[in-house]
Amino acid sequence: MSTASPLSRHGVTRTLLFLCGALFVLGAAVHNPGCISLAVDGARGAFHRPGITTPPPVRIHAMQWLFLAAGVVMLANAWIIGRVPALDAFFRRPAVEKIVLVTLVAIAPILWGEFALRAFVPPRKATTTLFERDDDLGWKLRPGASDRWGGVMVHINEAGYRGPVIPHERTAGKKRVLFLGDSVTFGYRIARWQDTFPFLADSLAATRDSLDIETVNLSVEGYSQWQEAIVMAKEGAPYCPDLVVLGFVLNDVTEMFHLVRFGGAEEGFQMRNAASSWLVRLLAKSAIVYEVQNVTREIKAKRRLGEDVRLGAIKQQALEVETLMRRPDQANVKTAWDYALADLQKIADQCEALHVPLVVVAFPFAVQIADPDGLSAPQRVLASYTRARNIAMIDMLPPLAAAEHDPTGSLFLDEDHFSSEGHRIVAALLAPIIADRLQQN
Repeated sequence: MSTASPLSRHGVTRTLLFLCGALFVLGAAVHNPGCISLAVDGARGAFHRPGITTPPPVRIHAMQWLFLAAGVVMLANAWIIGRVPALDAFFRRPAVEKIVLVTLVAIAPILWGEFALRAFVPPRKATTTLFERDDDLGWKLRPGASDRWGGVMVHINEAGYRGPVIPHERTAGKKRVLFLGDSVTFGYRIARWQDTFPFLADSLAATRDSLDIETVNLSVEGYSQWQEAIVMAKEGAPYCPDLVVLGFVLNDVTEMFHLVRFGGAEEGFQMRNAASSWLVRLLAKSAIVYEVQNVTREIKAKRRLGEDVRLGAIKQQALEVETLMRRPDQANVKTAWDYALADLQKIADQCEALHVPLVVVAFPFAVQIADPDGLSAPQRVLASYTRARNIAMIDMLPPLAAAEHDPTGSLFLDEDHFSSEGHRIVAALLAPIIADRLQQN
């Protein structure tokens, strides 16, 4: 009877290949929707990451096939080596065994981790050069960039915003209006910045009261109030504006909680679509790198913003704009509003410190136009807050609902972005308000 160990009988290489192959086949077995769902539930509590969600079954099954394919390849190689004497002799050489040992020990765990995490990485398409990463803001517009976005060509000025570059130094006799906001104020899917409501409104206001107005639009796609407060402090204050107009869109209250730093699992739609160097694109394909980057960003965010246990409540239930409209008393809705309004107050405080009037313009979602009374809960929350703190607010829902005669939604290109006609109507509504504020200041 042979007393030789399996390692001496099969050799180091074959034994390692058999073990690794078995582990990958086991990975294929456990990497199923049921086990993944249990693992996600455990991770939410263990790592305090309520934003982790179970990937779609199709992506989980795709990873099962990768596990199985890798396992089969390793087992097949071990079997072939054992059946070919020349290969068996070669792989039994001490130097070769050491190389195989180091290689498999280094690569197999990384490959296993890549397959295990791959389903959790959201699809990423490098489609535009308009955006670049920013540690404080998450992302920002790339100065001087020109590229297609939303189906139209967009040009970003050398200061990193849309429209003409306005120097910080004031020009005697000119009034200056500064706009903050997200994609609505930015003018998503509007090809010319001259056709977006900030520039149209200022032009109409200037004509109405014979004013000379400079328009500074610091709006950036996807921004919420927490980012706009940072922009106001760093970029807005040096412009010494006569008036600040803040575009407030309902998803400003909800989208921030999809980001890693606020308990979500995403880096932002803009960064998922941002093109970058070949090395960054290569690393972005790694699930392990993606997760390490998320954890790193979350740690940095907690250092800057502090820990708040209420963040977990936000993702316990789906929090979308419709939830704000239909369930205003829901606990996580109230918590989300607490964050949004606290950031809005930061902007209001900055404007007060600069002795600059602030006007908050609340923009509706297209679905609210059909039922402005029944779905106006978010606007009522915002109006109550601003009224109590003497912050000027313009609710665009009633006038836009009155102006919208076409049930197909001619004012909107999608659920919340205005068409060219929508921008013109918004500009016409804002122009007299801007002119009056500038005359008072």
